[in-house]
Amino acid sequence: MTRAAIRSALATVVATFMLAVTAPAQALLASCTVSNSTLSFGSYNPIAASPSTATATVTVTCTGIGLLVSYTVLLSGGGSGNTASRRMNAGASTLPYNLYTSASYTTVWDNSTGVSGGFLIGLGGTAFSHTVYGRILAQQPAAAGSYVDSLIITVSY
Repeated sequence: MTRAAIRSALATVVATFMLAVTAPAQALLASCTVSNSTLSFGSYNPIAASPSTATATVTVTCTGIGLLVSYTVLLSGGGSGNTASRRMNAGASTLPYNLYTSASYTTVWDNSTGVSGGFLIGLGGTAFSHTVYGRILAQQPAAAGSYVDSLIITVSY
């Protein structure tokens, strides 16, 4: 591939989330839901020297009366089925990426430990938002196309 062809092989990349909420019997006095924004990396340049980053928000909202609620938010491995090596697809082409718990990009947001939180539900409910930090490493080979992946968000409380 020529340098000019590589430069024109920009990819649009988006990760989308599906939602799941589970509650053990002791949490039946609380009701929690989860919502999210779409994580979109925009155009990816495979010869750029720096990684591409993007953020999204996962919001946990719980209602009840004066209850202390602890919860864990888990993110699936997406189409790869592996949280250590997530990838987006554009037809047969793939582009590796991952999701992290902080802007330091040191801890992968996985489907076993995830991110935990807790709060006392006030009148009318309480919401707490968590930022999802996405990163595509620099200089990953990528054919032109629109790359997508879908993940499942699971909230246990």
